[in-house]
Amino acid sequence: MPATSRRGRRPADHGDTELSIRRAALRRFADSGFDATRLRDIAADAGVDVALISYRFGSKLGLWKAVVERLGANMLHQLAASAASKMAPPGEALAACMKALIDINCDNESIPRFFLHDAGGDPERSQWAFDHMSRPVLGHFLPFVRRAHDAGDVSAPIPELFFLTFAYGAAVSAARRDRIVAFVPALADEDAFRQSLYTSLIAPHVRTLRHG
Repeated sequence: MPATSRRGRRPADHGDTELSIRRAALRRFADSGFDATRLRDIAADAGVDVALISYRFGSKLGLWKAVVERLGANMLHQLAASAASKMAPPGEALAACMKALIDINCDNESIPRFFLHDAGGDPERSQWAFDHMSRPVLGHFLPFVRRAHDAGDVSAPIPELFFLTFAYGAAVSAARRDRIVAFVPALADEDAFRQSLYTSLIAPHVRTLRHG
């Protein structure tokens, strides 16, 4: 997948086989982390020969990078499709972006677990994840945060910190959902869990939602 894909446009998959390999790799990396994951296990999960993974992606690191690139591109596509227009009231537009990111994390819990596993690990992988996922998603959010701050709908004197704090909270909450449910059994219900995240992570910070 080219790293230069246009924002908001989902790159084409090169066949179901590569898609199956990336999905299997995402689950394995999310469950075990990069170092403990074996290509033969990914191959078994995807129903392919391990040699095919090496042929298509070159190495375990090459596959890991391909997973990160695709996740970043897909997240931008989903955020662009879900976000309110920039013509919407600033707080409303920002809240729509925040809600979309919560939904991305909740739709596939392997995504937040994957990044939480490797975010602070090997410097090369950390930089790759930042360049191909964190930085593009941050770039999507910043105009919405700045506009809402200028309108007085949020207090975000450092927009980057506002976003990173929110994004980390959303990822940890989705990745550790089982622990949250252990304390609040009612949140085992999918709709109740998502609504609780909207209420806890968005409403306290966005003025239009607090008072609208």
